[in-house]
Amino acid sequence: MTEKLFYKDPYICEADCEIERILDKGDKFEIVLKSTPFYPEGGGQPNDLGYINDIKVSYIYEEDDVIYHVVDRMPEGSVVKCKVDYERRVDHIQQHSGEHLLSAAFFKLFKVSNAGFHLGEDYVTIDMELREATEEMIKKVEKEVNLYVFKNEPIKTYFLSKDEALKLPLRKEIKAEGNIRMVQMGDNTDFSACCGTHANRTGEIGLVKIIKYEKYKGMTRVYFKCGGRALKDYQVKHDYIVDLTRTLSADPSEISNKIKNQREEVIELKKKVGSLYSSIASSKAQELLESSNDKFILAQYEDFELLEKIYDEFKEKDFVLILSSLRDKKLILAQNGAFDFECGKLFKETLKDFGGKGGGNSKRAQASFEDENSLNKYIDYLKENL
Repeated sequence: MTEKLFYKDPYICEADCEIERILDKGDKFEIVLKSTPFYPEGGGQPNDLGYINDIKVSYIYEEDDVIYHVVDRMPEGSVVKCKVDYERRVDHIQQHSGEHLLSAAFFKLFKVSNAGFHLGEDYVTIDMELREATEEMIKKVEKEVNLYVFKNEPIKTYFLSKDEALKLPLRKEIKAEGNIRMVQMGDNTDFSACCGTHANRTGEIGLVKIIKYEKYKGMTRVYFKCGGRALKDYQVKHDYIVDLTRTLSADPSEISNKIKNQREEVIELKKKVGSLYSSIASSKAQELLESSNDKFILAQYEDFELLEKIYDEFKEKDFVLILSSLRDKKLILAQNGAFDFECGKLFKETLKDFGGKGGGNSKRAQASFEDENSLNKYIDYLKENL
């Protein structure tokens, strides 16, 4: 059995430890220490990372009360210096302890249990047995959990038999057998069985901020951040707000309305531009029709959107259209079905020879090119072969 130093002090991250044995796994070695400050993966919490002497520890796991430290080479000596990544340990303490309090708040307010917990590098989630959640409910929970934090209540951990543990006002059913490690927050805020590392007082969690929530397999998945992660999240979002206030010349409280008004203006302008394009396209189409002396319409303009409008003017007429945009390096080939070739099939067979990409159906196909030269070469090929 490995002595778990992190149970004596959750913040212990350095210790001189005696090697009990080393297992040779071929390309890896697994070190068993008589005592260790390294927390193994378990209870929804990732394992610690760090070094044994100068050797990086890539993974830690536990089997039958023995903790294995996975490294890529053997250390020297019988006593080694263990150094845990302190910042990662504190982060895990804050997130895991915050999860207990957040689950306790949900349980107190809405009598729902936590059915899942994930502590990842990018986000932390709990899955609450709640089919429908509202913004008002989430805000109540967030306020409640932070009241627990601000009270700065003590967090105690101790071992009990299962029978003893079942006498406590548990938030969640205990499935484990044998000695149960209990985590008690405050006098009666929360009692839960857990093997993870936790803060000594709730104030050490810092802050619990719910980021978002969503439906998930008949439950509600809640994304949140605690302590240092919550601070970083606030800093990033604060920078966004500061940038927006400068760009929009508006106070933070006015940003939402300002963006809404600008969006409405953009929609209105797009309608006007679309109407203008239609008018120009109709005029251009008439010019092309009057200047054409065969069944081919070839036209090249800067703007691809204009090509789309011109295509609309000709798509029902008996013409082969070769319309291209120099600025966008795009091309439309179209016909109304009266001609003996398929636009999409032709593109599929020939485009790659000109460095083009695209496709379409029998009546209309669209392609893009890397440069104007390739575009114009393909137009010449179409003119010659069609």
